Amino acid sequence: MIKKTALLFLFLVLSSCGYQSLVKESSNEIFFKEVSYLGDNNLNFIIKSKINLKEKLSSDYKISIRTSSNIAALSKKSSGEVESKDIYLDSTIEIFKAKKSIYTKDFKAKKVVKIGDSLSDNLDTIESAKNNLVSEIANKIKLDIQFFSIRNK
Repeated sequence: MIKKTALLFLFLVLSSCGYQSLVKESSNEIFFKEVSYLGDNNLNFIIKSKINLKEKLSSDYKISIRTSSNIAALSKKSSGEVESKDIYLDSTIEIFKAKKSIYTKDFKAKKVVKIGDSLSDNLDTIESAKNNLVSEIANKIKLDIQFFSIRNK
């Protein structure tokens, strides 16, 4: 009985359907002749470390990544103190081939942050929210570049 169960288990494991994730299947990386980052240096540093783009002089593609952030007061108490703030992050990628823009995509993220009485806690909360949003955008950019690579084989 154990042999039959083991044989059945082995058969089921070895006869998988062959499904593979589209992104994981794409093992070939896309290289860029030039990678440029414009805008907010702190956000660009995080994006650069997350997406890890490779440069190769023989590549036909160049990429430009522009980032910006904005913090706006969302609501105020009756005393005039800010109660919550909106954090907006915007990043745009543009891919060029032979000095001609062939692909552009905009990525946006927004988060509402409640403001407390402690200034240091507020600054930590805002920075933490910005880091989370830029990580989210970086993951989207990385995935989008992988799909671009697959589409342009």
